[in-house]
Amino acid sequence: MKLQPIEHCHLRECADVFTSVFSNPPWNEAWSQEIALSRLKDCYDTPGSFGIVAIAENKVFGFAIGYAETWYEDKHFYLKEMCVQSTKQRSGIGTKIIDVLYQDLVSKGVSMIYLLTMRDSPAAAFYEKCGFSNRSRMTMMLKTAKVQSQVETDISENSAFTSQE
Repeated sequence: MKLQPIEHCHLRECADVFTSVFSNPPWNEAWSQEIALSRLKDCYDTPGSFGIVAIAENKVFGFAIGYAETWYEDKHFYLKEMCVQSTKQRSGIGTKIIDVLYQDLVSKGVSMIYLLTMRDSPAAAFYEKCGFSNRSRMTMMLKTAKVQSQVETDISENSAFTSQE
């Protein structure tokens, strides 16, 4: 197995692995290959992007991708996505990906890697095994945005608030 920096040419195969992995428990998400590829391209095109891909027999079996951010003292790395083909999980590939990613990021001046994952999941246990820890000072906050339907958009564009008198 070869571990190397992720390149644009790997993204389609990474999207295949991504859709396969995240369609299964515990996530059960309905990613299309097209949307997964778009997400991974967004990650890849982000300034400071870096990732590792695991390849064996000319096939991608796993990857990790994220991006480095400037922090007031140094750089932090947000590990945005990581997955290993379901049939290859618990074989050491994920640990090797994390190890190589960590070594490469340290050599680039990154002092911290952070990520989001589902609480009390096999993924959380995996990351803990790899040396990640839960920060009790931190919490994930979110606000869901209401997506406006086309009818609502048409109405608001024609409302009194947008007309010019």
